[in-house]
Amino acid sequence: MKRFLVLILGILTLGVAGLYGQTVEELDAQIKRAEKEIAKNEKLLKEVTASKKSNQTEVKLLQNKINKRQEVVGSLNKQINLISNNIANKQTDINTMQEQLVSLKEEYAQMVRVAYKNHLVGTPLHFLFSSKDLSVATHRVGLLTRYNQALGKRAEEITAKSQQIASEVGELSAKQASLDKTKAEHQKSLKTLNKEKKELDAAGKKLAANEKKISKELKKRREEKKKAQQTLQKIIDEETRKTKRKMTDAERRAVTALNGKFDQNRGKMLMPVNGGVIIERFGKHPHPTEKHVTVVNKGVNIAAPKGSEVYAVFEGEVARVMFISGLNNCVMLRHGDYFTIYSNLATVSVKAGDKVGTNTRLGTISAGDNPEEYQLHFEVWFHTINQDPEIWLAD
Repeated sequence: MKRFLVLILGILTLGVAGLYGQTVEELDAQIKRAEKEIAKNEKLLKEVTASKKSNQTEVKLLQNKINKRQEVVGSLNKQINLISNNIANKQTDINTMQEQLVSLKEEYAQMVRVAYKNHLVGTPLHFLFSSKDLSVATHRVGLLTRYNQALGKRAEEITAKSQQIASEVGELSAKQASLDKTKAEHQKSLKTLNKEKKELDAAGKKLAANEKKISKELKKRREEKKKAQQTLQKIIDEETRKTKRKMTDAERRAVTALNGKFDQNRGKMLMPVNGGVIIERFGKHPHPTEKHVTVVNKGVNIAAPKGSEVYAVFEGEVARVMFISGLNNCVMLRHGDYFTIYSNLATVSVKAGDKVGTNTRLGTISAGDNPEEYQLHFEVWFHTINQDPEIWLAD
């Protein structure tokens, strides 16, 4: 029973260790994704700051980079805790195995002493030939064989346990090295994070001072964007009514099939612009520099290298190409009962009625000197229901 309980404990310990290893790997994948985003942020920041103009895009990119850096720091901290727990469990396992090894050696020594005392080793022939008759000799042969087998088994167990301990000690050393490395990376990331926070603070103060001078103009822009979104809402309503018209069975089946294909690609669609970074997310959130101002975003704003090409995230049909003051050139694609909208385009390369495939080129964002224009505003709708685009885009 005792050996059975030890076996079960060992299985459970291995199971926990497996979970820790898997979780550490998952955290490592999260860190790599965040670092990839940081690299894209830094590339865009070089381009944006080259204009020498204080702008919201710079502040948003810095804030986004800090958010990703905090993700890295948080994931590294979790890794440290998990690896530390794993090391503690591994040390407990080693201590238990060392105790088991001591017991095995003591048991083996006791068996050897008993064997010598009872002539089972040393002078086995004398032990056999001193038998009174053949049946006793046969019994003694069986006893001698079983005892030698038991001794051999104990010796094998001692060897196996010693090898297992050596292996576990090796794993423990590797985990300790991994922990030391992770702690060093954590400290380095913390140092970088503090530096980036100072950069953000300086950029924010500079921008706030500049925006204070043009507060009326900024208010006008906000109102313009608000009206633009209302206009876009009306267009969405009109297009949705079109999809609710009486359809043939074949048309409805085609729409239903496209809906299903669109649904199946949730979280798998590529970013509509290469090298893009989401700097303003969906929903309500505080304005990055203007106090007491709440931003209501119906989509996401994606910063990208100036002049970048914009692509369709999924197959469909161009429902409309339009210019809306506050959103600039816009392309609306219909995907069954879904719509995707690509706004703030400098050029457009499709027209209403065109059939498009996934990754079809729709146009480009600005290649001018204003960093605030190096952004794509992207929205996703189902009928008249606004969707968070990030749930549709791949990491």
